Amino acid sequence: MSVPIIRSVTAYPDTVQRGQAAQVTIDAVDPDARVVTLTGRVKDPAGHEATAVTVLTVGSGPLTYELTTDDPAVKIVADPAAPGQFTVVPV
Repeated sequence: MSVPIIRSVTAYPDTVQRGQAAQVTIDAVDPDARVVTLTGRVKDPAGHEATAVTVLTVGSGPLTYELTTDDPAVKIVADPAAPGQFTVVPV
């Protein structure tokens, strides 16, 4: 198994005052994932057909995200509904 790849770590906004929150997102991928191509088709009664293609990335297992700091005056809360998403509040 390959090591996960972190594509970016971003904060929005990237400047806050004490007590204000920033959202930090870690965007990472599993290099062992496979890509599946999916094709959707729609036909009308006359037999005309339209197709569209998309891809789905299937990971080999869930990635675990962690955001830490050495600053004791900063609170970090992970969003359980959105892996890789954190709320950061300097207190």
